[in-house]
Amino acid sequence: MWVGMRGDGSIRGVRTKTPSVAVFSSSIENSRIRGNVEGRSVHLNLLRQLHHKGILAAFLVAIPLLAMPCSVPVFRYGLEHWAPDPGRVRIFHQSPLQGDAAAALMELQQAVELEPERANLTLELVDVSSSRDADLTMDEYRSLGSPNEPWMSIRLPVSKHESGAVWSGPLNVENVHRVLDSPARQEIVSRLSLGESAVWILLESGDREADDAAALRLEKRLEYLMEVMELPKLDDEDIRNGLVSVPEDGLRLAFSVLRLGRDDPEEELFVRQLLATELDLADQSEPIAFPVFGQGRVLYALLGDGIKSENVDRAAAFLIGSCSCEVKEKNPGVDLIMMADWKGVVEAGGALPAALPTAAEILAALPETKTFEPSDPPQSNESSPPKGNRFAILAGILAAGLLALVVLRRPKVPAQK
Repeated sequence: MWVGMRGDGSIRGVRTKTPSVAVFSSSIENSRIRGNVEGRSVHLNLLRQLHHKGILAAFLVAIPLLAMPCSVPVFRYGLEHWAPDPGRVRIFHQSPLQGDAAAALMELQQAVELEPERANLTLELVDVSSSRDADLTMDEYRSLGSPNEPWMSIRLPVSKHESGAVWSGPLNVENVHRVLDSPARQEIVSRLSLGESAVWILLESGDREADDAAALRLEKRLEYLMEVMELPKLDDEDIRNGLVSVPEDGLRLAFSVLRLGRDDPEEELFVRQLLATELDLADQSEPIAFPVFGQGRVLYALLGDGIKSENVDRAAAFLIGSCSCEVKEKNPGVDLIMMADWKGVVEAGGALPAALPTAAEILAALPETKTFEPSDPPQSNESSPPKGNRFAILAGILAAGLLALVVLRRPKVPAQK
């Protein structure tokens, strides 16, 4: 079992407000940057030819430019450009669907086919009465116990390992609602839509003492990091090229924690998704932290005692650091099934909504109220003209207006030749 960022611990610097904090991120595979030195002589003649033609010099100059990462933080680049891969809903049935099962299928079809920009799901119907035994779908059907009633099987979006079905159950309207959405997922979408860098899901173990201790460690460290870390400076070229749709002051360095109980029936599918993002998480009974960013993407899991400063720092540094690789599949993470209009979120993200004032701030801003007695009329601080002067001023304005109207309407006298 691993916790934190995979890799050999090689460091890529991230700016902080104070030099005392060691915030860094690990490379995923150091072997990717190790050149293969074998067979160098094979290309020696080619390099000499390129050098004589001046091409080699131009190529060497271009290499640093091509290797430069974009300046957009990973969390924001993910929100704007990394569309989530679709999960899969497979429905097994033996006869035409009726009643609640037919209504459930209609809701699924509406979400998948009529709102594809909101639901990252694909839908597949399997009539087991006509499917051949050799079909791979039948293997899955038998692994589910060959149910006689209409049955749903849910798989995660594409990940680095084949996790199989993360959940299965009867096809009915209640279960379809739980597949499509849940209160925790709605809250995550809301926070990410408001510009948070990541929402840290703390999946509780059920042991109150262990869960509270893990939450305290996580919250304290995230609060500290928000004070000392700084976002990268956006490059004007990246803004012009459309790599980010908000100005630099539209980015937020903000983390929050959302605690989630494992036994919440409304969150059963979401919990199963989280535990399926890595092969062995479902067997663990400790609290687990999952940073979720972008368009509903889990970075990786921190388990039990692995929820500690250095691992939290690495995850945070990766998320707010410049995006060194713009291809989603070459970055760590697994997409989750969520209902969200991410395109609309990005289009509306040019200006973050201002925080509402507190009741105390509203009361403090109100003007002071003074009560006057009948014998104590209010005194104005500003001098006002007497009533007679007011009428005179008004009459003068009207007269000037009439005079201007007469002058403008007077016909022009033709010029004499």
